[in-house]
Amino acid sequence: MKKRHLARNIFLIIGGFILLLIILAEIFKDEMIKLALEKGAKTFEVPLTVGEVDFSLVYNFPYATIEFNNLAMLCDSTQEPRDTIAGISKLYASVDVIQLMKGNVLVKEIEIEDVHAKYIVDSLGNSNFDFILEGMESDTVELNQDTTKVQGVFTLDQLQLSNIELTYIDESLKTSAEVLIENVEMNGELEPEGFKAATEGKVIVKSVQFQEYNLKVIGNTELSFDVTALNDTVRIQDFVMKTGTAAIQLSGEYAYGDSTYVDIEFSGEEIDIAENLSILPAQMLKEYHIIKAGGLAGIKGSAKGFVTTHTIPHVDVAIQLKEGQMKYDIYPTIDNITLEADYTNGYASTLKSSEVDIKTFSAKTGKSEVNLSGKIQNLEKIHYEFHTNVSANLLELLPYIPDSTIQELSGTITAKISSNGTILDSIDDKFIDYVLARTQMNLTMSDVHVKKDSVPEINQLGGTFIYQPNKIKISDFKVDVPEYGATVSNAFVKGNFKGKISDYERLALNLDSVSIQTPGSSVWASGKVNGLKNIKYDLRTALSLNLSEVKQMLPEDIANSMSGQVGAEISSAGEFNIESVADHAMPLLFESSQFSVSFKDVYLNMPDTIMNVIGLSGKVDYRNDSIWMDQVSGNYLGLSFSADSTSILNVYSAAIQNQKKQLTVNGHFGAGDLDYAWIEGFLGDSVPMNEAEMQAKIEEKENEEAYEQMFTTVINGKVKLASFKYGDIIAKNIDSKFLAKVDDGYYVADDLNCNVFGGNLKASVKYEMEHTKVDVPYLKDIMHFKIDAKGLDVSQLIGDLEEYIGQEDFQSKNVQGKLSGIIDGRVDLHDYNVIYEKMLLKGDIKLEDGALINVKPVMEVEEIAMIKLQNMDKLYFSTLESKMFLFKNKMYFPRTIIETSSFDAMFFGMYSFGEEYAYHIRMYLNQLLSKNDKDKLAKAAKDNGFVDEAVKDGKRPIYVVSSSKRTGLDKRNDRDRMDARVNLQKEMVEFRFDPNLVLYNTDK
Repeated sequence: MKKRHLARNIFLIIGGFILLLIILAEIFKDEMIKLALEKGAKTFEVPLTVGEVDFSLVYNFPYATIEFNNLAMLCDSTQEPRDTIAGISKLYASVDVIQLMKGNVLVKEIEIEDVHAKYIVDSLGNSNFDFILEGMESDTVELNQDTTKVQGVFTLDQLQLSNIELTYIDESLKTSAEVLIENVEMNGELEPEGFKAATEGKVIVKSVQFQEYNLKVIGNTELSFDVTALNDTVRIQDFVMKTGTAAIQLSGEYAYGDSTYVDIEFSGEEIDIAENLSILPAQMLKEYHIIKAGGLAGIKGSAKGFVTTHTIPHVDVAIQLKEGQMKYDIYPTIDNITLEADYTNGYASTLKSSEVDIKTFSAKTGKSEVNLSGKIQNLEKIHYEFHTNVSANLLELLPYIPDSTIQELSGTITAKISSNGTILDSIDDKFIDYVLARTQMNLTMSDVHVKKDSVPEINQLGGTFIYQPNKIKISDFKVDVPEYGATVSNAFVKGNFKGKISDYERLALNLDSVSIQTPGSSVWASGKVNGLKNIKYDLRTALSLNLSEVKQMLPEDIANSMSGQVGAEISSAGEFNIESVADHAMPLLFESSQFSVSFKDVYLNMPDTIMNVIGLSGKVDYRNDSIWMDQVSGNYLGLSFSADSTSILNVYSAAIQNQKKQLTVNGHFGAGDLDYAWIEGFLGDSVPMNEAEMQAKIEEKENEEAYEQMFTTVINGKVKLASFKYGDIIAKNIDSKFLAKVDDGYYVADDLNCNVFGGNLKASVKYEMEHTKVDVPYLKDIMHFKIDAKGLDVSQLIGDLEEYIGQEDFQSKNVQGKLSGIIDGRVDLHDYNVIYEKMLLKGDIKLEDGALINVKPVMEVEEIAMIKLQNMDKLYFSTLESKMFLFKNKMYFPRTIIETSSFDAMFFGMYSFGEEYAYHIRMYLNQLLSKNDKDKLAKAAKDNGFVDEAVKDGKRPIYVVSSSKRTGLDKRNDRDRMDARVNLQKEMVEFRFDPNLVLYNTDK
């Protein structure tokens, strides 16, 4: 019974309590709604309107619930109806009443649905919310209470927002945005000890506009999140933003305190660069010359650790780019850009321990490509390491070379470059050395063609250049330069160096091999070079040059034409200073070098004809201050020449340094058909000087800086000439030994053999020059000679020498026959002119099968009627033998025997070249005379002093004289006087000139 009453009482109490709550709610409902609206209107100073309102203390006891429907915030305007600046379709709240009485706010639930709000700013910068913000500022009061501690408890079990549409329009900034909060759920608790909260939901940015930016990409951006907070710690379970084709995710934890701790992970996928770049205004892209950019980027990373003034979290980031594109300014479009790179701040989470690892980077244009990988470490003092592959099509790049005068460019260049090191504090020469010591490069060119203003056109340039620290190699190098006709078909260089580029003066180069080949030529070299200022070198070079090919490489005015092959081998070692190389050139060439040069069929046709050469062949060596020539031959200005087994000693020390040494030339020399007129072409025209010019010349010489020649020159050997022409004289097959002591004016030719005047001539010649003093300006020379003639055509001899003999009554038409004999002679010359008065000759001659035609001394014998000789104008003879000598311009004949068909005779006498002559003749006549005539002549001879003369072969001698004074029978006294005169002159000649004392020595 009691239990029943208890239950009833409890039910009544509860029912009464509920009834009380209902009554109270109904009683205070309007007041509470009015109070809420008034408080809200007062707080924000904004008119508020509401539709239906439901308030209950029973529906969710002990929670009081209130629900506003169609709640509106009106604008501040006197015009009716006023615009709604914010409208809420439903606002529902549930609060724990009992805890509220205790000072704690426990919100069970808040729901806000279908919100529409507008924030509008006009062109003057005034917004429709300004009156609210001004009201809030006027109601602001200072709170002196301690807000560092939370009084009571505030709990929010659930805040749910759905379908919240926010509109922002700013005409002054030309900006607008529409945001939809699709749904958001939030809960939390605030206590004195701390707070905790959680929120999740989804927000959509429907449209965005900002000035001239194209923000359509951002339209329909979705943001979903799930975030919790515990006191100073925020944990992001999920944070995803999707905009356009991109999706960005973030998760992790953030703790704020004396030191902030983060532990987050983030990623982004399918970030379309073109899409994002399209956001920028077209004018901005134009200013930055960005025509096009595209590709899909991705990022993934994490950050974990504390953030203080001294530390940062540990960060790892991975970046990817694929299908990238870039078009900048006038430059070619770059396609297929790919990138994979990682970033970490390392074990210490500092810039010092940071590292950027570019795993791969590649980009392509239409026909070019670059690939790169590498690392960058320690961002405080950057350490780098990279590997690059580049392939460039030059034709593709030509239009993009700025300010270029290049007209044509084609070909490909590929390069592989790798390097590592640390970026130094300053980029200077030392840094270049540092980089070179850590860099490797392989560069290949293929079919490169370059045509540029004022520069020779280059074709088919190709080859491989390999650089490693302190090592260089060039292989398969080739190039064609049409303007020079130069084609390098293969070149090779291999070497190394020690030292630093910045200290080039002490740089040491070691050339293992340098080889350059053209279709017809080649060059090879090797050696060492230490220092590029004070240079110490040791080089060896070999070359083979095709001169036709070389000609095409030279300027047109250097040579008319060239052909043939030239080879050379050169070795040189020495030291010199680059600033005074001109002073060292000669010692380096002659003291520190030796070389060998060979010629084969060399032809030179030069603008200066004095340098013309045809068919030059042979070999020339230089070593130990000497030149050696073997089998050298050629044709110089029409003259064939040769030199064999020839040496030139003391070339540098004597001829160039002017040391007291002997320049010695010894060899076998040859020439073809030599004309003295050819030699005269080099001597030039000599014009006689008058006394004034001579005096001026003497004074000029006296004022010249004195030069004392210390060296002497000696030339000897053998010479052969095909022929030598002097005027009308032509000598052939000349062969001789010779000696020339140039400084002594001493010249000797011995064993000289030649064919001349229709016969053979052997001779020896010695020419001695005596230089007189300056005040006696002429040369005094002496020439000795010895001639052994056989079978000379005397008519030809006289005819060829007629110009030099100058005798009108003794010409080539006067004498015939074959001349043989031996003649020794001496000739004095002044200024190369013969002093005939001092000329000396001695000899024995024989003329065979000859004739004397219209010779006056012979013809006059015919006038001696007693001997009855006829036709003496043409005296033919079988043999004419004579001893003869020349003294004081007179020719003496001590004994001459002549045999003819009519008579035999012996005569002696003299001939003074047309001025005076006298021949005393002893004749043996045969059948021409009768017995009576013979007796008469015998009597006449006896009357003239000739007695007891012996009879020869039954023939009695007849004595006659033919002279410039008379012709007739000779007198013994006249004959004896002439004999004495001839003998006296002979003794004078022998006293002055003894051929046996003349030595024709051709040894040095």
